Amino acid sequence: EYAGKVTPELRDNFATMVEKISDHLNKKFDQVTLSIDVYASASDNKQLWDMPRIAQAVDYVVVMAYDYHRRGSPQAGPVAPLFGGKDRWSSDIHQHLRQYLRFVPREKLLLGIPFYGYGWQTDSHSPQANSYPDTGFTATYTYVQKLLKNEEKLVIHTGWDEEALSPYLSYEKDDKIYMIYYEDELSIKFKIEYAKQLDLAGIAIWAIGYEGEGRELWEVIETL
Repeated sequence: EYAGKVTPELRDNFATMVEKISDHLNKKFDQVTLSIDVYASASDNKQLWDMPRIAQAVDYVVVMAYDYHRRGSPQAGPVAPLFGGKDRWSSDIHQHLRQYLRFVPREKLLLGIPFYGYGWQTDSHSPQANSYPDTGFTATYTYVQKLLKNEEKLVIHTGWDEEALSPYLSYEKDDKIYMIYYEDELSIKFKIEYAKQLDLAGIAIWAIGYEGEGRELWEVIETL
């Protein structure tokens, strides 16, 4: 992960480093797998990662296809929207994966999927409500399931975003409104089916453990 200033020299040096690591490992070991995780937005090939060069050197490219909305986002929204980017938010998974396939062979691409979402205090129950500054929080699958079981006796409103293919919910607590976009069995199923339709190498997960002791998400993965 890198968010600093990118120079041509830095970009070249990073790709060279990956190539040298790959050469060293291939010479030293008979069987070794080298992968690199990159932002979904690295698909535009203008950031630190020279994807055409890196894709030749590694065995897998893991696309971290999440954090399209974050804790600090000014509006509530999905963490990993499959579609809807052009009209409702800046981008989506489909837009970025189409770009990646220009540089990376599909048999090397792994779609990174989240076992979490984000929540915010918002100014309404609207799915894209404005969020209050510094109120964002991570909502793991486990956390959301506890909420949905209504352990705190909250009145919870649930919904489904047809473009993002993502669930969301809202509730009130202490006279404040909270909105959460999260992932569940259905949204994970859509992401895996999408990866299969593109004939990608597979999926990766952030983060194992966020699902708690439940088997629901793993059952979806096992059946697809």
